[in-house]
Amino acid sequence: MAQVKAEYDFQSQPNTGELSISAGEVLTVIRENIDGGWIEGRNVRGSVGLFPESYVTPYQASRPPPVLPPPLPPTSSGPPAASSRPFDDWGGASEVAAPPSYGAQHHHQPTPSVPEVTRSSYPSQNDDFDDEWTDEDDEQEPTRPNVQSSIGSNSRRDLSRSHSEHGGPDRGSNKVNKNINRFSNFVKSGVEAYVIGESKTTSQISERHEVVMNNGIIQWKPIQQYYTCIVDKPKKESKLKGLKSFIAYSITSSLTNIQVSRRYKHFDWLHEQLSAKYVLIPIPPLPEKQVAGRYEEDLIDHRKHILQLWVNKICRHPVLSQSEVWLHFISCTDEKDWKNGKRRAEKDEYIGGAFLNCITVPHQPLDPNNVDMQVERFQRSVKTSEEAMRVMQERMNMFQKVFAGPVKQNWQKMGSAFKTLQQSFEIDETVASRRLTEALAYTASEYHEIGQVFDAHTKNDMEPVLENLYSYKGTVQNVPDIIQVHKQAVQKFRDSEGRLSSAEAEKMKQRIDAMSYTVIAEVQHQTAEKVEDMKSTMGTYLKKQAMFYQEVATKLTSLAARYD
Repeated sequence: MAQVKAEYDFQSQPNTGELSISAGEVLTVIRENIDGGWIEGRNVRGSVGLFPESYVTPYQASRPPPVLPPPLPPTSSGPPAASSRPFDDWGGASEVAAPPSYGAQHHHQPTPSVPEVTRSSYPSQNDDFDDEWTDEDDEQEPTRPNVQSSIGSNSRRDLSRSHSEHGGPDRGSNKVNKNINRFSNFVKSGVEAYVIGESKTTSQISERHEVVMNNGIIQWKPIQQYYTCIVDKPKKESKLKGLKSFIAYSITSSLTNIQVSRRYKHFDWLHEQLSAKYVLIPIPPLPEKQVAGRYEEDLIDHRKHILQLWVNKICRHPVLSQSEVWLHFISCTDEKDWKNGKRRAEKDEYIGGAFLNCITVPHQPLDPNNVDMQVERFQRSVKTSEEAMRVMQERMNMFQKVFAGPVKQNWQKMGSAFKTLQQSFEIDETVASRRLTEALAYTASEYHEIGQVFDAHTKNDMEPVLENLYSYKGTVQNVPDIIQVHKQAVQKFRDSEGRLSSAEAEKMKQRIDAMSYTVIAEVQHQTAEKVEDMKSTMGTYLKKQAMFYQEVATKLTSLAARYD
């Protein structure tokens, strides 16, 4: 079997079928060319799982002596038959050479025959409002990699190498060199086309956003009308006479008070559209695919909580909360309107780099050094926060296991001990012994109840903290890649500035400034969100902790009074 060598560390996510790898590690390939740019392989310890193709390079223990290539067979093999290709997410068969949405969570890698990804080139899709997606599409896909952003983590190697691969500026030319690596996200997302002034659109801009300067702070224009959305009433539904079942959630917006019903596949589709369009905004993560026990009440409740956090973050974002596709998602109840809105979103030209044309920024030029300083500081902040939250997750998980396991059991074992003690006093026939027997019996019952209280504490008080940590980490997991795309844009300008006329250089600098304003505004929003989220999460948790221990203390105080 072929072997590959890991060039970068990759940390797997739970319940995704992924395999953690370390730089320098040699792995045996089991299956290649998995949709989305993944490889299935086995490490030296025998563990099997998926890891990004772009994180590894071919490996040979020793180089064999050169030999002539074998003769070609009489008929060369063509591309796989269309029937062997997976179906796309809306029911249509994927074309062999059709490019995917670069913002998709789980879609195919682009083929070298397509130089640029545009929505207009997508394969035709089934527009059924409730199309024929299988149960597996909706709930059971443990091996589908969970890529949460248009700047996917499986493309970090491409992003880091793209500038060195296309070389330095050609001083003999008055044109800007294009990146040779057409499939790096800098190119694929359309950011390079925007930076060099080749972002081509034909439709009118229907969605506009603004970056403002407020007391020297660069930020998105504040939301004019705040609103909330409630995710509730998870309900098991079925179709095809019960052959296919799924969970539907109601969403009610305070903006319209309209209640709509959405399945996980609809959230998944929306996530794809948002990731593709808002290339410089990290989109919050959806809950993980459920692998087992998918209709158990606690798992459904957990998914509902993650979806609630997801819509909360969308509603609080100055750009995402005003997104056309999002507003359509939370308000449309008519099947025909849904199809039209879905079609508009999928044909939107203002995605990725082209979306920057929809943003108005201050006219004041930015100091590149100041921009670099702010972006680097944010990147360091994200890195340290992620590590701190990872540690918090580990400790909280440990507390959960201890409280729901040994601690609960020990309280209940103590209850059994009190019960045994009670039975030993039942032989006595005195009034005092009867009172003691009653007190011991009540103590045994309360100790058993206290064990249940510890168990409930892990779900009611600790679980929300873990869910918020998951949401934060999932939101910022692609921030380094977004920042890398910004750095590549700045470097593109620096490489090109010397060969452009003054007018061309000034226009290019204005586009770079527009991108920098956008990035810094998003940095400001994410920083404020992190602070508010952590204040709310930890403040609520500690209040619940106090209530929890007060409940236990009240029970023990009441028990002690029975022995007076």
